[in-house]
Amino acid sequence: MRKIYIYLITFLLLAVFVVLAVTSIWPDRKSPTCDELAHHIPVGYVLLTKWDLKMDTSHPPLSRYIVALPLKLFMDLNMPEDISEWRKEDRSEFGKALFYKYNSQPHKMIFLSRLAVVIVGLLCGIILFLWADALFGTKAALFSLFLYSLSPNMLAHTRLATTDMVTTCFMLLSVCTFWLFVKAPSIKNVLTAGVCLGLAQLSKYSSLLLYPLFCFLLLFELPSVPDIAKRKRFIVKFLIVIAISVLVLWAGYGFELQPVLKDAMRAGEKIRIAHSFARNVFPFWDGTADGRLDEFLLKAPFPLGEHLLGILGVLRHAYVGHGTFFCGRWSGHGNPLYFILAVMIKTPLPALFFLITGLLVSLKNGIKRNERFIIATIALFFITASFSSLQLGLRYILCLYPFFFILAGRSIEFMRRNTFRILAVILMAWYAFSALWTWPDYLSYFNETIGGPRNGYRYLRDSNIDWGQDLPALARYMRENDVDEIGLFYFGTADPAYYGIRHRPLSPAEINRPGKGVYAVSVHKIESVKWAPDNEPDAVAGGSIFVYDFRE
Repeated sequence: MRKIYIYLITFLLLAVFVVLAVTSIWPDRKSPTCDELAHHIPVGYVLLTKWDLKMDTSHPPLSRYIVALPLKLFMDLNMPEDISEWRKEDRSEFGKALFYKYNSQPHKMIFLSRLAVVIVGLLCGIILFLWADALFGTKAALFSLFLYSLSPNMLAHTRLATTDMVTTCFMLLSVCTFWLFVKAPSIKNVLTAGVCLGLAQLSKYSSLLLYPLFCFLLLFELPSVPDIAKRKRFIVKFLIVIAISVLVLWAGYGFELQPVLKDAMRAGEKIRIAHSFARNVFPFWDGTADGRLDEFLLKAPFPLGEHLLGILGVLRHAYVGHGTFFCGRWSGHGNPLYFILAVMIKTPLPALFFLITGLLVSLKNGIKRNERFIIATIALFFITASFSSLQLGLRYILCLYPFFFILAGRSIEFMRRNTFRILAVILMAWYAFSALWTWPDYLSYFNETIGGPRNGYRYLRDSNIDWGQDLPALARYMRENDVDEIGLFYFGTADPAYYGIRHRPLSPAEINRPGKGVYAVSVHKIESVKWAPDNEPDAVAGGSIFVYDFRE
C-alpha cells in the first residue's frame, strides 16, 4: 500500500474519532460527571495555582495537570485565597463553588478541560497505530486504528476530564517504549523507556503493576543474550530505566521533600491507620514504636511522600471496599466475573469477534516477543482488576482496550480468504453503525446481547451508564414535552438549575408512591425510589435518566 494512502486513511480515522468525541460534548451536550466536577478539574486547578499537593492524593497529579492546564492558560478563573475553602471533607462542595459560585462560565470550563483529554486520546490513537505497525504490519495497524477510532468506550472516556484516558495513553506508551528498549537497549531507548514509565506512574497508581510486568518480560529476554557480560549490561540498563522513572515521578511532584503527613488532610485518621497497619504486618510491633512512627510520618523529610500517601489511601479504599452493582445486586466488594461481563456486554460484538480471531491467529503462529508483550499486559492487569474490591466501571480496565485492538488487528490475516472477507466487511459496517447510532451517549453504551443501552442498568451501574452526565438531555425533554417542573432524584454533582431545569427533590411520600406529575430518576440509584424499578419509563434522557410522566 502506498504511503500516501496510509497517511490519508490514518488521518481520516483519527479525524472521525475527534469529530465524534467533540460533537458529543459540544455545545454543552453533556453535564459535568461526578468525578470531573468533584475531583479532577477543581483539584487540578488548585495544583496549578496553589501547589497544594496534599489537598487530594486519591490520584497522581498528571491527569489533573492536563485537564486544568487549559483553564490556567485561557481563562482567568476566580479562586478563593482561604485554604479552608478548597480543603473540604466533601470535595464536591468546592467543585460546585468553583464552577457555579466563583465563576460564571461552567460550560466553557468543562469544555476546555475535556478538549485537553480529546487531544490525549488523539495521541493515544497515533501511538497505537505506530506500534501496531511495528508489531504486525501496516494493514493490521490500520484495522486496529479503525477499531480504536469507532470504539464507544474510547469515545466515552476521551471526552471526559478524568484520569482514565490519560492512564490509557501513557500506559500504552510505556509498554511500547519498553518494547523498543528490549529490542535495542541503546541510551536513547533507555531514556525514553524510563521517562515514559515515569509518566505512566504519574497517571494512575495501578501503573505500579508495570514494574513487575517489565521484570517478567525481561526474564524471557535474558536467555537470548548468551554473553554474560552483555547480560549484566542489559540488567544494569533496565535498572537505569527504573531509576529514571522514579526521578520523573518525583519531578511530577516538583521534587518535594516533606514529611509524609505534614499538612495532610485527616492526618490523625491516617496515623491511626498506620498504627493498625504496623500491628497487623509486624507481630513484634508494640505501643512503644508508635511514637517513632509518628515522628517519621510527621517530621522526617521524605521524597514522594504525596505519592506514598496516595497509594496507602488506595489500599485502604480497596480493603474497606466500595458499593458495586453486579447483575441486579449491590455488594460492598467486587466480583471476579465483573470485568468479564463488562467486556462482554459493553464492547461491540464485532470487536469481540475480531479480538477472539486475532487471539487465535497469535496462538496459531506461536507466542513470540510481540505477542507476549500484548498478552502478558492484558493478563496481568485484567486478573488484578478482577480480584480487586474496587470495581466501579469498565473504565478501570480501559487501559487494556488499545492492547485488545492491537491483538484484534491480527485478524486481518483471515481476510485473505474470500468468505471471511465478506463477513469482515459486514462486521465492520455493523461496528461503524454502532458508533454513529450511539452518538452522543457513548458512556451508557451496551451491546445487543442484553438488548442495548436500555437494559444496561440491570447488569452494571456507576460510570458504566450513569455518572450524572445527562442533565442537558433532561432539559431538552422538558422543553419538548411542556414540563415546567419535575420531581428529580439525581445522581451527580452538576447543578440542574444551570440547565434551566426547574426541579424539586422527591418527598418521602413520593419516594414510596408517585403523585400526579413528571419524575426523573437517575438509573444508578433507581432502587432508592421504591416504585421506579417496577414502572416502565415514558422516556430515557441521554441513556441514564428515566422519565416517568404521571400527568393525566
